[in-house]
Amino acid sequence: MIHGLIAVDKEKGLSSHDVVDAIRKIFKIKKAGHFGALDPLATGLLLIALGNATKFFSFYLKKEKQYAGTIEFGYGTTTYDSEGEPLGEKKEINLGNVDVAALLAAFSGPQTQIPPIYSAKKFKGRPLYYYARHPQSDRMGVVLRPVQVEIYHLEGKAVGPTTLQFRALTSSGTYMRTLAHDIGQRLNVGAYLKELRRERIGEFSLDSAFTLEEIRHSAAAGDLRKVIIPIESLLPEFPKIIVSPAGCRDVGNGLPLQPENILKLFPAASNDNFRLFDEEGKFLAIARKNASRIGFKPYIVFPD
Repeated sequence: MIHGLIAVDKEKGLSSHDVVDAIRKIFKIKKAGHFGALDPLATGLLLIALGNATKFFSFYLKKEKQYAGTIEFGYGTTTYDSEGEPLGEKKEINLGNVDVAALLAAFSGPQTQIPPIYSAKKFKGRPLYYYARHPQSDRMGVVLRPVQVEIYHLEGKAVGPTTLQFRALTSSGTYMRTLAHDIGQRLNVGAYLKELRRERIGEFSLDSAFTLEEIRHSAAAGDLRKVIIPIESLLPEFPKIIVSPAGCRDVGNGLPLQPENILKLFPAASNDNFRLFDEEGKFLAIARKNASRIGFKPYIVFPD
C-alpha cells in the first residue's frame, strides 16, 4: 500500500474527482482523495492523498492558498465564471479610470462570502450545484448561508479596458468566483472569473507539482519516489516523537503514550498535535497532549 501525497498540476477541463480517479488507476489503489477541490475551468495545484495520508484532510483544509487569475468586467454570469449565462446586458467600463489598488483593498481582510449556487458547498446533504442543475428540485428552499473567510493579500492590475489580472493569498474556503462577482457588483457593472490558477497550498507550490502525464510516466518507469511525497515527511509543523517498543504497542491499541516511553522529542512550530514514530521511522499516529493526565493521547492511528 502506498501512503503519501502527490502534488498535481491540474489541467483545464478536468474536475478534481477526475484527477483522483486517474491517480487511482495509475497506482492501482482505491484509497485516494484530494485536499481541496479545484473547479474544472481552473488549473494548478491539487493535492492528492494516498493511503493513510487521506486521514490528514482536516489539517490541509485549514492551510492558506494562493491564486492568480483574470476577472472580466461588464456583466456577471449565473456560475460566476465563463461557463455561465450572462446576467443582463453588457455594461460599459474602462478600468483605466478605476483606482484598482483602492478597489482591491476594500476586499482584503476578514469578510463574509455567499457561496455560488454552482458550488460543492453542501445543503441538506447535497452539493449546491445539484439544485442549480435540477430545476425540478426544491431549489426555492435552498439557503445560501454566508461563510467567514479572510483574504490576506490581494493585488492586481488592469490589462485592458474590461480585464483585470490579480493574485490573492486567502484562507481556506474562500470562493474566488464569489470574489470576482462581488468586485463586479461593487463597480455596478458585473464581473466574472475568466481564468484561475492555484499556485500554492500551505508549504506546497507548483514548483513541486507534476502533470498527470508526468505522473503516468514515472509510475510506468517505477520511479515512485520522484512524484510521491512520503507520509513521514508530511505535517512538519507538528513535533516529532520517537516512541519505544512498549509505547508502540500502547499507541497501536489506542492507549495513551506515557512519558517513560518517549525516546526523543523533536520540537516544531506547533504544539497542538504530535507525530509519533517508531525507532525505524514508521509513522504510528497523530496525538494530542492528554488534558486529564500526563502523556499523549493518539486520535489518528495507522494500522500495520
